[in-house]
Amino acid sequence: MARHVSGVFFKTDRAPVTPGTMVRLLGADHKQLGRAALIELGASTLRLTSPRPPELGTKVLVAITLPGRYIEFEVPGVVDWELDCHFGVSLDYLTARQAYALALARDLLRTAPSETVAAPRRAARR
Repeated sequence: MARHVSGVFFKTDRAPVTPGTMVRLLGADHKQLGRAALIELGASTLRLTSPRPPELGTKVLVAITLPGRYIEFEVPGVVDWELDCHFGVSLDYLTARQAYALALARDLLRTAPSETVAAPRRAARR
């Protein structure tokens, strides 16, 4: 649990993702703004890092590709905070498909480290 500045405890729904997970950042007009590393994935917020984060208040589309599934989906949001190279995106209204894809991504990206670590060990034994 995290503690808000008001002193009230609240549950953080963001989950850490596999290190090195990259996403594409698109502007509201679908123009490429760059790439960023996804650090935490939540139901209504994302935490990312990039050498040149977008400006505060910028409307962005975050394109997330699911590993091993060849599925990419976009979620709309607004950059709502920035600290050095880290920034947060507060998600806008999500369609049912986007919400399902986000839940699937949270599950896949959270469990991916154990699968990627186990694969090289199996290959080395042969």
